[in-house]
Amino acid sequence: MRPARASVLVLALAVLAAPVGLMAQLTGEVTDTAGAPLEGALVEAWSSAEGRLSSQITDGEGRFSFEEPVAERATLLRAGRLGYRPAVRPVEGGSVHHVLRLTEEPISLEGFVVEPDDGWCEMEAAPDARALWHAVARRYAGPMDTVGIATYLASTERLLPLEEIGPLEVPDDTTAQRGSSSQLRFSWTRHVKRDGYAFPVRRTDQGRSYDSWSYAPLEADFAPHFVDPVFARVNRLRIVHDGEDGWTLAFCSQDRDRPAIRGTLQIGADTTLISAEWLFDTPEPAEHAGGKAFFPPVTSPPERAWPLPTESIFWRQLPTGTFQEVHQRFEGWIVAQGDTVPFLPPRGR
Repeated sequence: MRPARASVLVLALAVLAAPVGLMAQLTGEVTDTAGAPLEGALVEAWSSAEGRLSSQITDGEGRFSFEEPVAERATLLRAGRLGYRPAVRPVEGGSVHHVLRLTEEPISLEGFVVEPDDGWCEMEAAPDARALWHAVARRYAGPMDTVGIATYLASTERLLPLEEIGPLEVPDDTTAQRGSSSQLRFSWTRHVKRDGYAFPVRRTDQGRSYDSWSYAPLEADFAPHFVDPVFARVNRLRIVHDGEDGWTLAFCSQDRDRPAIRGTLQIGADTTLISAEWLFDTPEPAEHAGGKAFFPPVTSPPERAWPLPTESIFWRQLPTGTFQEVHQRFEGWIVAQGDTVPFLPPRGR
């Protein structure tokens, strides 16, 4: 009888343990507003105490899955994909399956790039816009001129006509690396104050040399500039959308006689950055360069929150008339005090 009782006991314990194992798995799917699955969306698991925990790329059915210990510690999920507005969903106790719906937000650049300014930069500086910008800046750590940063990333580069600029297929494996010391951001900040957002260079393509521009890397290392006091000093700001979901803050450089920027910041209802989109305005040659970057949710105290992008694209026009586009996906930036680039941990840890 005892062996039989032991077998029953083992079976009962196994049955009781099964739901616990399931609860330790956090699953879900990412769809558009019509319910169609979105492949290639970046889903991040965040903890209010620890920050970003892990990330997944959705499969062909839009599905993702986080195992323990990430599933047990996550308090928030964020899903994003270029061409869509990011979605954030809290992870509540006992919930193991989540559906995140992304609203389409096309990157419609054709008119914005090739048409005249249409008074975009004639806006007056608005006190309410500046107050909103200050509220956003307070959600993040100060200027990043005393820290080094590094990240793993995946990227794709293509040559496209203007009407096809948008999300590209990016590899799932984030094996490339990018990093910079504090000197890069310090140098670019000083250059913006003195000479604008780009400087002239000579490039060579297939044996042909031509004039071009080197642009401030707002899509990557220099993205924290959007909450830097220098940004607010050299740009005029105006609120162009104010709703329950947040704000759209338009900006345009005050000095139009040197390389400048114009664009918008998408700001969430919690006054954190959702995305930034911008165009560079330069003297000839006009390359119609620009970019768009998405930012992660803020789950850390301001002194540990850094506005570094999770995904971005950059484009510029070549002398042939086609556009060079670079689409990058970043896997968790490492930030370290000092004037050197921090070491990235070996893959698999």
